Amino acid sequence: MLAKFKQRLRSRRSAAQEPPVLDGIYLLPSEILGGEIFPLVVRAEIHDKIHNDFWHRKLLALAGVCTQWRNIVHSTPFLWNQHIPINTRQFSGVGRFRRNRLTKKYFEALRMCLARSAPLPLSISIDDWLVFPGDRKDFARAVDLISNAAVRMEVLRINIRCRDDAEMCILRALERIPTGAFQALTEIDFVFPSDVELVPFSVMSAPHLRRVKLNAGPDPLKFMSIPWPQLTHLTLTAPPLACLAVLARCNNLVSAVLHHMYTSLPDDTAPTTATLVHLTSLRLTVSSTLIQAVGNLVLPALTTLELIYDDEDMIWPQLEVFRQLPLHNIQCLTFEFNDEDMPESATLCALLRCTPSVTELKLKECDCIDNALLNALRGDGPRSKLLLPQLELFSIDWGSSMFSDNFDSENWKVMLASRVGVGLRRIVYRGNYYGQVSALAVYHVDGLQVDVSGVKSIIII
Repeated sequence: MLAKFKQRLRSRRSAAQEPPVLDGIYLLPSEILGGEIFPLVVRAEIHDKIHNDFWHRKLLALAGVCTQWRNIVHSTPFLWNQHIPINTRQFSGVGRFRRNRLTKKYFEALRMCLARSAPLPLSISIDDWLVFPGDRKDFARAVDLISNAAVRMEVLRINIRCRDDAEMCILRALERIPTGAFQALTEIDFVFPSDVELVPFSVMSAPHLRRVKLNAGPDPLKFMSIPWPQLTHLTLTAPPLACLAVLARCNNLVSAVLHHMYTSLPDDTAPTTATLVHLTSLRLTVSSTLIQAVGNLVLPALTTLELIYDDEDMIWPQLEVFRQLPLHNIQCLTFEFNDEDMPESATLCALLRCTPSVTELKLKECDCIDNALLNALRGDGPRSKLLLPQLELFSIDWGSSMFSDNFDSENWKVMLASRVGVGLRRIVYRGNYYGQVSALAVYHVDGLQVDVSGVKSIIII
């Protein structure tokens, strides 16, 4: 027994005299840790941090590992300039003592992030859901801290869902931001109640503003001052003629997304026309009045068109309505159906015959694929009569939709095989389909690339 004890004692003394063996991560240079490893740790919390009390805690945990890591974390602004939400709702529902402690820690964290992220640009989010109701003081303090760094704001998001105490608090806070402060601003995303006609806020002095997403009152031109001519990307929810009036001012647009706002107020905006020579991508709600409004524009560069059909009260327009768009030049065509009331395949085929230049066809949430559509897409007939003769990519995002009752998997295979001979190179499956296993199966076809993502059926290559 004594011999074993002495042996263990000698082993411990020997181990204590040996130099420590460091883990591999401690031997990595500071450039790798701060530039590649630590950002991964922070990014893992991006999707959930807006609801966390102190979303910067992972950085502080990294800084507490050792002196080297603390120096890296504190001296790397990139780690601190992540999306910063203004969140005072976390103070509700707690006692006075705990609330005071949470408030103190929150503002210390906010000041820390603003200071250590300098001079990098900031992404700021103001959401009425995150404003503590009934108490504007803490929120006003947070906005004042943010407004002092307005010159570094690159992205500003404001979301007000309803008119209440939080809305007034946010609007008054915006008034305190200096007009010429937004020198770095490139993107704004504003959601306001439709009955808010005017906000005391202007971004006219933002020379680098390029992206605007606006869902507000029925007249965007009166809602706030925006330098429309310098925009390249626009997402707008407004009445059709109001959308047209805005587009007519955005002569440098490259991409536009338009949603039809339904309002009881008359749309008395005068129709106008313009030429948008840079607009290459257009995504819009399938609404006759909206399409007719956009039809007043000359769009010589438009090659990507996405049509969204997501309202059960909406009537699918006649073919002549779609003909007001430059369909002949479209190369990438997308249909997105979010409702069970979809057009018949014959209606879809009629529209596809107006787009002979399409090389990419994408169908999302579409259960109108039936034998009639498959037969129309077959490529074994005369090329002069082919539907979409230039088709190279066929993408199907099933989502939660099901196959049509009039769908034969054999016709599906025959159509794919026949299209490969006339240019089809790739087919993409996405979504979650839980139907028969063989329905999506395709036999091996030389020259056809099949990509599968999230599909529960078997693809036989």
